[in-house]
Amino acid sequence: MTPHASPAATAVSSDVETTALQPFLRQAAQDLLRRFSGSELSDLVVVVPTRRAVVYLKNELALAAPLGEAVWSPRVAAMEDYMVELAGVQVEEPIALQLLLFDILRELDPKLDFDLFTGWSALLLNDFSALDQNLADPASLFEYLSEAKALERWDLTDQPPTPSVSAWFRFWDDLGNVYTRLRRRLKADALAYPGLAYRLAVDAMQKRLRDAPEQVPQHVFLGLGILSKAERRLLKLLQKERKAEIRFDTDRFYLDGDSPNRAGLPFRRLAESLDLPPTAFGFADTGAEDLLRTLPRTVRQVGVANNSMQGKVAGQLVVESLQRNPGASVAVVLPDETLLLPVLHGLPPEQVPQFNVTMGLSFRSTPLFNLIDLLFEVHLTGVREGETGSDFGVRRYHHLTVTKLLAHPFLRRYESWLDQQPEQAQFHGVLDDICRQIVQRNAVLLSETELRELGRHHPLVEALFRPWRNCDDVVRACYEVIELLRNVYRQEHTAIEAEYLYLFYTLVRQLDSAFDCREHRPSVRSFRRFLYDQMGRTRLPFSGEPIAQVQIMGLLETRALDFDHIIILSCNENILPAPKRNSSLFPYDVLTRYGLPTYADHEAATSHQFWRLLQRARRVDLIHILPGAEGVRTGERSRFLLQIENDLAVQNPHLEVLDLVATTQLPVASSQLPVADGQHNLATGTSPLATQKYEGDLVLEKDAEMRGAIRGVLERGLSASGLNQFLTCSLQFYFSRIAKFKEQDGVEEDLGADVFGTAVHYVLEHLMQPFVAEKRSITADDVLGFKALVPELLERGLALDDGEETDTPRQQLPDEGLNHVLRGVGRHLVQRYLDSLIQQIETDGPLKVVGLEEGLVGDVTVETADGERVAVHLIGFADRVDELPDGRRRIIDYKTGSVHGASLNLMGGSRSKRTPEEAFERLVSEAGGGADKVRQLWLYRLMLAQRGFAAADAAIVPLRSPDPSPLEADLSFLTAGELSFEQASREVLTRFVDRMLDPKEPIRKTDDLNVCQWCPYKGICAR
Repeated sequence: MTPHASPAATAVSSDVETTALQPFLRQAAQDLLRRFSGSELSDLVVVVPTRRAVVYLKNELALAAPLGEAVWSPRVAAMEDYMVELAGVQVEEPIALQLLLFDILRELDPKLDFDLFTGWSALLLNDFSALDQNLADPASLFEYLSEAKALERWDLTDQPPTPSVSAWFRFWDDLGNVYTRLRRRLKADALAYPGLAYRLAVDAMQKRLRDAPEQVPQHVFLGLGILSKAERRLLKLLQKERKAEIRFDTDRFYLDGDSPNRAGLPFRRLAESLDLPPTAFGFADTGAEDLLRTLPRTVRQVGVANNSMQGKVAGQLVVESLQRNPGASVAVVLPDETLLLPVLHGLPPEQVPQFNVTMGLSFRSTPLFNLIDLLFEVHLTGVREGETGSDFGVRRYHHLTVTKLLAHPFLRRYESWLDQQPEQAQFHGVLDDICRQIVQRNAVLLSETELRELGRHHPLVEALFRPWRNCDDVVRACYEVIELLRNVYRQEHTAIEAEYLYLFYTLVRQLDSAFDCREHRPSVRSFRRFLYDQMGRTRLPFSGEPIAQVQIMGLLETRALDFDHIIILSCNENILPAPKRNSSLFPYDVLTRYGLPTYADHEAATSHQFWRLLQRARRVDLIHILPGAEGVRTGERSRFLLQIENDLAVQNPHLEVLDLVATTQLPVASSQLPVADGQHNLATGTSPLATQKYEGDLVLEKDAEMRGAIRGVLERGLSASGLNQFLTCSLQFYFSRIAKFKEQDGVEEDLGADVFGTAVHYVLEHLMQPFVAEKRSITADDVLGFKALVPELLERGLALDDGEETDTPRQQLPDEGLNHVLRGVGRHLVQRYLDSLIQQIETDGPLKVVGLEEGLVGDVTVETADGERVAVHLIGFADRVDELPDGRRRIIDYKTGSVHGASLNLMGGSRSKRTPEEAFERLVSEAGGGADKVRQLWLYRLMLAQRGFAAADAAIVPLRSPDPSPLEADLSFLTAGELSFEQASREVLTRFVDRMLDPKEPIRKTDDLNVCQWCPYKGICAR
């Protein structure tokens, strides 16, 4: 693609380079001082789009004034503030408006439910506001709307409509009456909603121009964006009386008649409706300037991996800008306000000592909001058990919501403060203790009584878990929590958390006052909706220099402002611009017929704000999230970025567009876990910011220290599970046996394989325990008596804590869903095994059990390939030890998983017969395929042999098999030569030890991804 210049671009004179590059408001200030002087200037009313523009314009006026002369400033106001002042009303709070609207609707429909009303009341008020702000005819609109709904209810059937359907259509019929009553009541108290203030402002100006036009001052409108009908009407009234001058800040790139860019369409229509001259669209002789297509500029499109990385990259770009041009003005623009804190954390204070934040931090972005949200989640997701009804039964809270709440930093900091109060020693560690008790009891659901007892009835725990029935309970809990948390920050006058608490207190107080005198008390859900709306509108202001070199602001606040370097974050579709949502109760055809704003109008406004912001910027950085990132709504780049590449770049030969990627580089050491250095390397020129790399894999070399650690494991105790773990994944062996990383204990909501297997083992152990103690054999009649005891023993086994009975047993898991099925499976497996045991006893005679849950040990000294002697201590745990009729001992290992007899024969069947040497290799090297279970039985037999039972064996009872008879492994290949079983076993162990200590075979993760599926360490090794 070869960039080419448009005819307009080649005709630009050199003075455009010097004058047009001045910020729009500076040009406006110079123009005002040149054309107005003395009383003319002081009588002037200058209207700009935002309050931020008011500050900038006043500063430009002060700088442009002649040195040593006093200049009376004109009156400068933001458009919204000026319209409210003209209307002579006060804009009412949204909550008060919704409550007033509810009262009006209840007059028409006494059965209206308040909770349902709160779901759509804000939308209805927004529709009323849009209706008035765009001067739509209310009578015509509501008549049209009623007729449109009448078509929907037209039905050929004779069935009468249900009461809810009748109420729904009656609502639309009464909507015009509701609107009229709402306006009448607001007018009586000199109140209004925003759109109504605009309509009243137009009426007031029309009356003033009709009654006393000489008293209306001259108006100058500067840098306005897309106008509503009320604003256009106001400009037209003043323009007709020659009381208005209009200066938009536009560019010919999107304003030319043949431009497909949506940003220019509203201005072309505006020029026709107001009959504006070309000079109304800029300060150049031709009006709109041609800056986007002529000025040299560099645009970098920077892709990042995730949301949090945007703030870090933005901070580095600001530092780079200040180093490159110390006098440049920089704006960091956030279409997504939730990125404010990441951006602030990404600015290094030593390199960016001063900056100004204009947008304010939304209360919903604070940690305290997260605490309140968790508190509501606890109470609104709790279940009631027992009596039916919304306010009856025992309330029980889910363990996940409780532990998330108690882990919140605000509450943990309070606990730290509490632990330092000697007079409250009985409450030390109270929150930690609750969390530990929940895990220990495996408590899935906890009643409010249990939680308050676990919390030792501390006031904070009482406040958090006292039941909520309506908004009064919520308010009471909020007041108590605020008062308790305030103790932590009482002496810290600079703590921002104290500011959060104070703001939250004021919000709750406002709602409490609003609902105090009302007959209908909002439910918890309705109160939450009102509270969250208030939090969304509340901003925590930042103190700073209003005209600082670095500005952090939202896109709306950039109107009429210019900067040398622009950094815009979140340049992805559905963020910039916002997604296409019809946030209105009115159908789309009603919006278009009566000129109310639709998503197309919102996109046009966003498009103008974006392109206007780029007009005078020399450097532009557009940060977007790359496709495939987690937590992002779409990985698609914003359409504005595509327009720069495919439209603007074609028309501007001086435009340089760079497509870059910002990533981290992770250094990986051969014997250390990878740790990010936390730095984003920023490159210059046309090279990418960085290239994402992850070189090598997580490999741990067997140096002297590592070999010593492995020898320590061998000396302390090598079990069959440990040996199988090493062969399956040596890295998992390292984490578990050497580093001794432990899984964090948690609450199990479902019967896991471990709990299920432990419970089945518990049943079989306790059925046979009396016979071992009394040294009696078990007969078929005894086994028949076992069957009645199985259900009770299984429930006791499911309540074990880590396989042991304690004073505070685990909470029983709900007997429903999969848990109910698994309980039935457990009973069936035990019953089927008992049936098989009866057949075995009838065939072989009574069963003599000589040991249950018995520990096994053995010691073998081996000599490795390099001549090193290593003492190996063997350990194991036998589920059962039998004495067979011929005097042999046999270890029985119960398996609730799947086991096939063929897999226990490493030499294979008749079709695939292997040699003893091949079977030996499978035993010492193969991870799965049945070799793991053969190794277990081999070790059991070896340890029995070391106890003096030469005639010993080991078998697996496959409880899941249709025939759960004992399965023995064929170990004959070990004695196929001249070696005895013990001698052959020593060779096997020598091979294992050689491999475990071999420095040429590093510790690494397995290549079998199936092994990683249930591995507790897969998050560490990036699987």
